[in-house]
Amino acid sequence: MSQPASWSVLNPDSLYSRVRRDRTAAEYDYWRTLRPVADINSEEDWTTLCTLLYRDTGLSKGILTRNFGALDTLDRLPRLKALIAETYLLDLYHLSIISKAIGKAPTELQEEDFLWRSLDEDLMALFTPSRPQQLLPGTRTINNTIADTIASVKNLAAPQVPDPWGKPTPEPEDGPTPCEDPAATMRSLPPADDAGRVSSLFVEPLPDDRLNFSLAVDQATGVLLTDVLSQAARTRKTNQANAMVDQLLDPVSLTVNSLLYRASDVDDAPVFHPTTGILTEEAAQTLQDMVTQTLDMDAARDAETPQHDMTHPIRCCVIGRDWTCRWPGCNAPATHLDGDHRINHEDGGPTRADNMVMLCRHHHNRKTDVQATYLLDPVTGDVYWHFSDGTYAVDLAAGPLAPRKKNWVQTYSQRAARAREYAARKAAAEEFERYQADQEPRPAPQPYEPVLVRHRAPPEEDPPPF
Repeated sequence: MSQPASWSVLNPDSLYSRVRRDRTAAEYDYWRTLRPVADINSEEDWTTLCTLLYRDTGLSKGILTRNFGALDTLDRLPRLKALIAETYLLDLYHLSIISKAIGKAPTELQEEDFLWRSLDEDLMALFTPSRPQQLLPGTRTINNTIADTIASVKNLAAPQVPDPWGKPTPEPEDGPTPCEDPAATMRSLPPADDAGRVSSLFVEPLPDDRLNFSLAVDQATGVLLTDVLSQAARTRKTNQANAMVDQLLDPVSLTVNSLLYRASDVDDAPVFHPTTGILTEEAAQTLQDMVTQTLDMDAARDAETPQHDMTHPIRCCVIGRDWTCRWPGCNAPATHLDGDHRINHEDGGPTRADNMVMLCRHHHNRKTDVQATYLLDPVTGDVYWHFSDGTYAVDLAAGPLAPRKKNWVQTYSQRAARAREYAARKAAAEEFERYQADQEPRPAPQPYEPVLVRHRAPPEEDPPPF
């Protein structure tokens, strides 16, 4: 008999899980006790309220603001709120991550009920287990899920805007998966003063005599710069900040692969980038124009090479399925990680997607040292981690090629229609309200009545002396 789906953090047989649940329940009770003091309708100054709470609790204004904001966010997600009240699956730390991610949505969009219903729907899908002992999604997966939901509502409900590079929008074509070597196109980018693009550079002196550079560019340019800097850091074996400085002062030739993933069998399917997530329609179209190679991920999924290292198509397929390091709790993006053989290559394990996962170097070494082993479901991409104490946990693939994300993409076009219908109904309702306001009888004008205003003349001032 198969075990029912469950979360590993809610394991009733684990002392740590039971203690965690009790701590989380007490944490919510504690903050609900504090919360009435933070009445948003109170006329008392927020800083003063925080000072009073700090006096009695020792909690800083930042922590108070973060956790009260998280509880406010939860109140707008009724299904998730009911789940937490029943199971205490998420603590306030995870709830603050959700609140912060939702806060990145445009202010006007945060006022739309449609967005909150969509967020509640997608978060419930994320926090509904499908395997026994399933690992809780990591922060990157939570952030990506919320960002994808916001993008699906924002992109589909928003009016079309001009291309930031000033190019006409071409007719849509079957989408790319993935594109290769956009670095060669960097030389052909429009100049920085092109009127069609909006970029800004801000330089601020810091107290320690350093300079802070802040650069804002359109999303398409930002994606390319991100990929170039990531490759530059890997080539120079340094971090991205140092790589950017070195590349500006002492440029070297780089070969960069920028990956885009898009379903070819779903109308209006979104375009995913490994570090940016869902791209805007304008950025997606701009980058699609640069595509030099289109890969069939279905073919790559079944492809095999006798070599130890994955071919480029196989690697793209595994990255698109895994999206991050598959070690439990690791959020390192998969684009520059190691491809690990579940069955070692020297033991006869094939270099094929159903025998490979992406692991960061640190966790790859832990697996090589047999500190943990895993099984890989060849269909779903789920990884079953087995630990030395005899327990196990399941990590679900989170990339656009994973079954769960594929199902989400199927609903993307459905949400497009719902978003447009919602926007149309809202516009019609607002127009009807204006019509009703115009039809309401206006009060008759009052007859003019002169009013006599009496006042005392100011006393005369003494004449100035000669």
